[in-house]
Amino acid sequence: MKNRFKNNLYTLEDIKYINGHHRYVQNDDGTLFSGAYRTKIKPEDLPEWYMYGRYYKRRGYMSTKGITDLVYIPSLYSNHFLKDDCLLIAYGVKINEKENASTEFSLDKYAGWDERVWGFDIVTILIGARKYSGYAIEPFIEKLKWKKEYMQTQFPDEFGGDQWEMDVDLLFVEALSCPE
Repeated sequence: MKNRFKNNLYTLEDIKYINGHHRYVQNDDGTLFSGAYRTKIKPEDLPEWYMYGRYYKRRGYMSTKGITDLVYIPSLYSNHFLKDDCLLIAYGVKINEKENASTEFSLDKYAGWDERVWGFDIVTILIGARKYSGYAIEPFIEKLKWKKEYMQTQFPDEFGGDQWEMDVDLLFVEALSCPE
């Protein structure tokens, strides 16, 4: 049986330049886009390992099956938890850090990644990677706990004391209870 789903990402919308403005467009029949191309696939056709989120400024579904490597890049310059953080995703290979990379946060610092996600979609992809790829996400949970503490220390007006409370472990309870 031939696999109908060849791409890692399918979106509900595309961004087109219309009358001098960028506009979100959708297919009238509810089919998805693969890049800028229309498909015959509808959201209900996708297997369960395609996780809904906002990817590349478009609502859509990213595959969490076949993930072979992940790299979390926290932003240390923003007072938004996860908003400006990035998760690099590889299907089939390991992500490597390039030698002589010029900047600390630059995506050009890494080779071998296929997709990237930002913000809370990081949690969504981590949960899917655990469930559908058997990927060990515990080190990432520890990194998100560190990020929470960093936010509380570096931005106490927004995240200190009684301003903000979040249990990182609760975000992943279901994912950790799934067998590998």
